[in-house]
Amino acid sequence: ILSQDNLFHPLSASPFEDLRHRYKQICEYGSCPVCLSKENEEKNKPKYECPDCGYPTHCSLEHYLQDKEQHKNLGTCSMLRQANEDEHDLRSGRTMIEFEFPSSQPLDEQVNMLNWDLFFYTRGFPSMDRDRSVRHVSKLLTYPITIASILHEYGPYTIKNRLTDEGLKSLTALRTILYPKAISHDLLTQKPTDVIRIFILGARAESQLPLHVFSQLSYLFPFTYFHIYFIGPESVPSKNIKDNTTNTTNTTTEISPSPYVTKHTSYTPQLLFTWSTTYYHNYHTSLTPFDPYTDVFFLFSPGISQTDTWHDTIIKLLQTKCAIFITGFDQEDLHSEVSAIEEKSEKGEYELDWLLRPGENVFRSMKRDINIKDLRVGIWTNWGIFGIRGKKYDV
Repeated sequence: ILSQDNLFHPLSASPFEDLRHRYKQICEYGSCPVCLSKENEEKNKPKYECPDCGYPTHCSLEHYLQDKEQHKNLGTCSMLRQANEDEHDLRSGRTMIEFEFPSSQPLDEQVNMLNWDLFFYTRGFPSMDRDRSVRHVSKLLTYPITIASILHEYGPYTIKNRLTDEGLKSLTALRTILYPKAISHDLLTQKPTDVIRIFILGARAESQLPLHVFSQLSYLFPFTYFHIYFIGPESVPSKNIKDNTTNTTNTTTEISPSPYVTKHTSYTPQLLFTWSTTYYHNYHTSLTPFDPYTDVFFLFSPGISQTDTWHDTIIKLLQTKCAIFITGFDQEDLHSEVSAIEEKSEKGEYELDWLLRPGENVFRSMKRDINIKDLRVGIWTNWGIFGIRGKKYDV
């Protein structure tokens, strides 16, 4: 549909209906930065499209010209231009070679988990010769590979790089199961004795990813069985997942009656998925007992600092003594999450050990998501990460 030298289009004139709809959404919910800066002036909606980035950034040409220098110098224009071309490239109709993910890894080949480039190269991905390809793929893989980077024995986090002594203890416990000493050749035909349970709480976009994306996790741990739980009111499998489970040998069951819906899907012998549309603290007792050797929790940009609904959940998570890893979409968001937890800890409401000191996530998405309410804000999914666990006392 579009050639590589024809990817830039103003959103209002985009050849794709969903991008034209995005233009209308920005006009309805967005804000003109010049109007926002003037207290007594009427706050008009952005309808004037910047000719350089193609986004409706200001309410009028007059306000655009007033703010043009800042729009350019702060990097907003270049960020939006990049996002514009990325979105049109995804819909361009070209063969997306970068999405041809590799399957199982030969056992004599080791994967390097230090950063995206080394991961792609040692994992055998198609050549990522353009930054745009890296942005596309990292956006899709950031959830499973962030999980893998924590669990993998050659992950980027070590005692010398943000991992605490308690963190090393927790990861060593999990790796005892992830890397069994005695390996059977017919492992996939055997009934698993230990299953690593990965609980993703407050799941949103990650619960709707195609299941083959999470297969990349099982390829990195070929001798491990995983049960991945997506838990939260917005945890709903995509339509494609439902179609797959009815048209193949995969099994789907629904438990009812219940105040929430729970679905199970056995995708491969190594991967079992569960979606539950309840809050975790209502689901907790049905998942007991917990074991720090087999259970781990991930909260992707949960917004703990923005709502009190997480309090009961955090209390229950700390009681399990299992590792808990939390991400944020930028430095400010990560700092807010850490501050909210530290404040409760200082008051004695939370008793915890730090496993991974706060900092950047090596496997964050390299593609920015644009906030339609304020186009000056572009976030990276899973920009930063830290880890905690319920406090263990020495006897």
